Amino acid sequence: MSTQATSETAKEIKPELMQNHSEARQGAIVVHHPMHHDDRFDWSVNNEDVLLAEQRTTAVYVNRWGQAVIRQERNWDEESDPFMTIDHKHLPAVIERLQEIASAPLDRDEPDPGEATGGRR
Repeated sequence: MSTQATSETAKEIKPELMQNHSEARQGAIVVHHPMHHDDRFDWSVNNEDVLLAEQRTTAVYVNRWGQAVIRQERNWDEESDPFMTIDHKHLPAVIERLQEIASAPLDRDEPDPGEATGGRR
């Protein structure tokens, strides 16, 4: 069954849609944010309107050599999943640093090019 409107069904639907559309707009308040009027939306971490940053699906597991593996689902333009391995003896240092980052206040300011802050200034 086709879901596309024919000229016959469009004539029947169009006046009803127009009526419902105009009724819905009466009394409605439309707010346009000045930053969001076109396709040049600011997706940077400095835009306070961005509430949920992109986060790839991430898995953490142990490989056959006893190393911790942090693996993320590949992006559309990647041939394989990116991953990193951490040898068992280095895990305590990595975990300690991750706990420091997790307990520090979030700083969403973008660092200067080449500056890595680990989430802190």
